[in-house]
Amino acid sequence: MATACISVRGLSKAFLKVKATRSVGISSSGVTALRHLVRQIVAPPRTAVQARRGQAFLALDDVSFDVAPGEVLGIIGRNGAGKTTLLKILARVLHPTAGRATIRGRVVSMLELGIGFAPELTVHQNIQISGRLAGMPARRIADAEDSILEFAGLTELRDVPLAACPSGSGVRLGFAAMVGLGAEVVLADEVLAVGDTAFRRACEARVRAAGASGESVLFVSHDMGAIRRICTRVIWIDRGRIVRDGPTEEVVSAYTAELLAGHLRPPLTGEGLAASCVLLDLRLLDAEQAQVGALQLTEAGYIDCLFRVARPDVVVTVDIELWTAKHHVFTATSQPITAAAMSTLRAGIRIPAHLLNEREYEARLRLRAAAASGDTPPVVVADERLTFSAMNPHPEQSVWSGWSGGRAGLISPRLAWSLDRV
Repeated sequence: MATACISVRGLSKAFLKVKATRSVGISSSGVTALRHLVRQIVAPPRTAVQARRGQAFLALDDVSFDVAPGEVLGIIGRNGAGKTTLLKILARVLHPTAGRATIRGRVVSMLELGIGFAPELTVHQNIQISGRLAGMPARRIADAEDSILEFAGLTELRDVPLAACPSGSGVRLGFAAMVGLGAEVVLADEVLAVGDTAFRRACEARVRAAGASGESVLFVSHDMGAIRRICTRVIWIDRGRIVRDGPTEEVVSAYTAELLAGHLRPPLTGEGLAASCVLLDLRLLDAEQAQVGALQLTEAGYIDCLFRVARPDVVVTVDIELWTAKHHVFTATSQPITAAAMSTLRAGIRIPAHLLNEREYEARLRLRAAAASGDTPPVVVADERLTFSAMNPHPEQSVWSGWSGGRAGLISPRLAWSLDRV
């Protein structure tokens, strides 16, 4: 068996829970926050003891696995399962509470969309800095630069500040640099979630090529289609522990079946409306119904949820609010939904093309359950949030093409104008 490029043994990560304080005032709350931060860094929580006492949250719990050269390993699981925490420990962004992670070879990582680039620097300068931070020799960076620019579609913008490039350029540049600098180990978290369909397919092909050339790739994604197309093996993580590790199709099929059956959430217990419905997943989908991490301005998209209804005598209503910073953009409310029997349902709203602006948004979803008889008022049974970006990979197709005055407003709809001679 080939020597592992990545070896993880007994890895655990615990985060101390912050206790609410009755103290009032900036000084006391600031001291409390500083004390908590120091404790996390200097004296990390003792995993087993403090978790049992409810003093710590276990993001990872005794995780062990190996990754061989040339293996493209997919990491799947629900939001909050521990996937990103795992990659951050491997990238040396976080320190483990227990266990160890050993990596042999040069590592490049992309843990958040476009992170690590300086907007005020040119595309060329960002490539140079990214390569140096990854420990690449100057000659190798220079040799790879043309292919990086070509793949990212930024050849003509080489000497332009990244902030002046089309939205999403930082993500495309980050991915192109990540796979173009020739590292032995690649860590990627949702990096195929942006760009149009053609760009995502090109990214998938590049990841497969990286594995074929002997690089080890750890790939975290919610897109099961992408996981199936590029991964040679998959690990399913839930509540910080490995549930299953094996062939891609086998693990993905098992995960999907458990998700739809509602088994990945705590079982519905208790009585009354609060135990009648559970939210399984809140998702962002592109025009082709594939799960993504960002919406494209020139294409339609969906804010979508899966939920399970446990009783046929319950009426469920879905509320989706869209926010940007502190501003409420809109609220959409579904028609009352009634299930004839215990079942898993899907509901969502379609975001039209040319509606959103180039900015960060937050979708806030609530499930409200009420008795079909109408005898009791609705009860909120689930409340979850999803943050995402709206990007424009094709500015030439946008209503704002050629406009240099900036893009003001919470949204940027393409509205019909009429012009008549009176």
